[in-house]
Amino acid sequence: MRQIVLASHHGFAQGLADTLEFLGNKNIPHVICAYMDDMPLTDTVENLFASFNPSDEVLILTDIMQGSVNQAFVPYVGEHVFLVAGVNVALALELCLTDEPLSNELIQQEINTCLQSIQLINTLIVEEGEDDE
Repeated sequence: MRQIVLASHHGFAQGLADTLEFLGNKNIPHVICAYMDDMPLTDTVENLFASFNPSDEVLILTDIMQGSVNQAFVPYVGEHVFLVAGVNVALALELCLTDEPLSNELIQQEINTCLQSIQLINTLIVEEGEDDE
């Protein structure tokens, strides 16, 4: 079974979960909004992983690469546990909707594809306008 975890500082993970549901994601993620209550993050993560079957495929999407939320998941990374930092809506949607078994190669391919969608529109408008003359 695939488990999806969205984890962030404060409420970003819940907002991302809501957006993914709106866009058609049916795989309900586990959401961790860190530092919004008194529960230590390490305890929250430990309890979550204790609820998973060891054979589960786990996809963890976090907000900031060197952040404390991402670092709390590093000890759990393994053959069937994938940790992706710096997530955005496009990447989360692609990874959550894929039916293929997760692999390092598949996830890296989706990251590379989504990186191409991050653009400064101001420069695209200028470039487009220059071609029109």
